[in-house]
Amino acid sequence: MDVFDGSLARQLDFGELEGPVAGSGNRGLRLAVPSAALRGPDKYRVLEHRRRQAQIKARLQLDLLDQELTHA
Repeated sequence: MDVFDGSLARQLDFGELEGPVAGSGNRGLRLAVPSAALRGPDKYRVLEHRRRQAQIKARLQLDLLDQELTHA
């Protein structure tokens, strides 16, 4: 029977160097630039439009995939 020690935190070893690497900085970390289109009263209208467009694209892709599978 396995014993549970109650600790949720585990130390992971990825074989990396300890501490920051010289010259690395935070070049890999960037904040997203806020879009001007998502501000103000039209924010939710824009988001809803994007959601609907994504649904249409997804349905078209699923239809194409379904057609490809039924004709194969």
